[in-house]
Amino acid sequence: MRLTRGQQTVRNLILCVLLGTLSYTALGFPPYTVQGMLDRVERQYLLSGLEPLLVKRNSLRYSNDFFSWHTTSVLARTGDTYVYASWSRHFLEVWPEYGRNLNMGRDALCTAIDGTLYVAGPFENAASAAVEITVERTTQVCDPETEEYTTALGEQRTYSYPGIKVNNGIFSFRYREEGESWLDESSLSSTSREWYREYLKGSTGGGYSIIHADLPVKVTLYDGDGGVLEILALTIDNYELDSRW
Repeated sequence: MRLTRGQQTVRNLILCVLLGTLSYTALGFPPYTVQGMLDRVERQYLLSGLEPLLVKRNSLRYSNDFFSWHTTSVLARTGDTYVYASWSRHFLEVWPEYGRNLNMGRDALCTAIDGTLYVAGPFENAASAAVEITVERTTQVCDPETEEYTTALGEQRTYSYPGIKVNNGIFSFRYREEGESWLDESSLSSTSREWYREYLKGSTGGGYSIIHADLPVKVTLYDGDGGVLEILALTIDNYELDSRW
């Protein structure tokens, strides 16, 4: 039985839809939109009604790769719960960003994206804000025989930055200068990375690893007259501050 041109067109469209559905299923039903990403978070963490407050997108293309790598970072809120999630996409594949676990907080939350600290909370009455982030030189030595650690604390340094009100739920604080060198020892990015080291006892090779640490973050909120509205005591992982995404 010969098909008419119209029937052939319909048949080809149906085949395309079936192939697309099969490909989407084989890839694990990846979320391609912000809402799809938030739906995935809601199902995984038993949340509902997540509303995006901030969406940041970055892309990077390597010379030997035809398709670019894309990262989508989202700060969202449901009630008094705040969530940060980040996703990577390469062609049709989408997965949670490696090395940046989902972050969740009650009443307020802070995270860092590519040299900017973002603080989320109910900031309708706040006109301005400032932040202080304190780093403390921390050295851990691991005894491989007993698997015990000894920790030594040293110099402290506090960095202060003024905030920009992005919307009623977000303040941003830029802490990395444009063109800042990765080796700039005075920068927050550098100290948050290099001041937290772990060594093996008896090691003579000079090698070390960078340890995770929760750094104290003090956020001061001001009203329109410059009076202090509230002071938030938050924390941030030092790995986030050095992130380039």
